Amino acid sequence: MSEHVLQTRSLSIGYRSAKRKSAGFSRSAHGTCKVIADKIELDLAAGELVCLLGPNGSGKSTLMRTLAGVQKPLGGSVLLKGKEVGKQHPKEIAKLMSLVLTERVMTGNMSVYALVALGRSPYTGWMGRLSPEDETIVRQAIETTGTRRFSHRHVGDLSDGERQKVMIARAIAQDTPVILLDEPTAHLDLPNRLEIIQLLKTLAQEQGKAVVLSTHELDLALQAADRIWLMNPSGGSSSAMVAAIPESLVLDGHLEHAFKRNGFEFDPFSGSFRLSRQGVRQIGLVGEGITAYWTQRALERAGCMVIPGASDIRHIEIETLNGEHKWKYVSGEGCRPVEKESLDELLSLVNESQNEGKER
Repeated sequence: MSEHVLQTRSLSIGYRSAKRKSAGFSRSAHGTCKVIADKIELDLAAGELVCLLGPNGSGKSTLMRTLAGVQKPLGGSVLLKGKEVGKQHPKEIAKLMSLVLTERVMTGNMSVYALVALGRSPYTGWMGRLSPEDETIVRQAIETTGTRRFSHRHVGDLSDGERQKVMIARAIAQDTPVILLDEPTAHLDLPNRLEIIQLLKTLAQEQGKAVVLSTHELDLALQAADRIWLMNPSGGSSSAMVAAIPESLVLDGHLEHAFKRNGFEFDPFSGSFRLSRQGVRQIGLVGEGITAYWTQRALERAGCMVIPGASDIRHIEIETLNGEHKWKYVSGEGCRPVEKESLDELLSLVNESQNEGKER
């Protein structure tokens, strides 16, 4: 079993107020404070990739700052390699944990190489001079993140995706067993989001890093995370947390409850949310393979409740010959099928049929 490098015990997170009375704040054993989540019990193992999920305002960033020692807990403790974070010297923490925040770091005219080299600060003398070993570690971090081709450029000239890779390279150069990242895929396009997640997954699997990232990317978290830390799993005012493998959170209904909103429903088969289809008419779909999958997606988007394999109600039959697809729409028993050669034409026909049904 892998070693637990980061743990929380009876952790309570939130904000303190200097005033005796403040809106949203209450008196407790910790003074006047606003508790966001309490009684948090978490364990992070070496080589593990954890995604921190939760609705907006549930306290993800507050938890990340508390874990990193940037913000003091209201109660309980954060243990880093078995020692309380609050009782360790900042330089000692910097050798055990690196932090990548969402906020942009002001870098001036600093080059990519110089910024990555800052990751060696906990190990250099007061003059910050890099040893040959430090230089090797910096170059390795740049190679690992694929940033060598623009390592000579100024950080301010980089795209968002390139900049995020550089910040991760700096964290790698810091050479810590724990890496915390606050929404590292925010504001990135899909290819860059996938690349960042894959990079972090590789760091965990191949280098044994314990990686925690907060994210809104539910679909990517379900694919990549070894475990998910879910804030506010009840979807209400509860401040509890639950930690489990992604599949358990789907089967137990925690993900659905945490993000449930009117007009949306969670699909446990795909692990994604979609628009609710209340009061829609059913339609059968006879076919298989990728064509049937995307046909079903198109019909559901158009407001249909698709019943796979059903041919005793109005339905669609898919025919594929020599790579060409045809869709036959049967509006009812005894009705002649209407053939269409594109999904676009099929959806128009289905919509027309539904509108005629409403008028009747």
